[in-house]
Amino acid sequence: MSAHRLAERPPSVNRPIQIYVLVALWAVKGFEELFRGVVGGSFFIVQQTAQAKLGGYMLHLAAQSILFAALMTAGSYYVMAALWLGRAAARTWGIALALVNEISVLAYLFTRPPEFGGDIAVVRTVTIASIVNLGIVGVLLFDGRVVRFLGNAPLVGGWVPKR
Repeated sequence: MSAHRLAERPPSVNRPIQIYVLVALWAVKGFEELFRGVVGGSFFIVQQTAQAKLGGYMLHLAAQSILFAALMTAGSYYVMAALWLGRAAARTWGIALALVNEISVLAYLFTRPPEFGGDIAVVRTVTIASIVNLGIVGVLLFDGRVVRFLGNAPLVGGWVPKR
């Protein structure tokens, strides 16, 4: 290649493979929240309200659930984009959102809807989601290549010794 064509080429970004995997995981998590939480929840609320089975405080709780799903969707897409762009905030927000998602998944053990299925389905769902959420947290906290790519955003207080 000539020197002129090399000068026109944009600089390459050397992303570790973990970034590609994390971006894909956050994309799936975002689409899941969007379609199951926002769209599916909206259809459920409309159907139950039309049949006069949902109203008052329960309607209020259902609407809050949709708002929570919308916030988790937006957060997932933000983390996905920040990871791809190499922003240091992706670590902090990714860990926070994965832990919030983990708390909401663990709540299924105690508050699952009756139409969800038996105990085996709940345990399987919670186990798989926990592996994904805690795996994301582990990679964002402890993987050196991801930390170097995203920059070393301080995740703990100033009491940690500098290296």
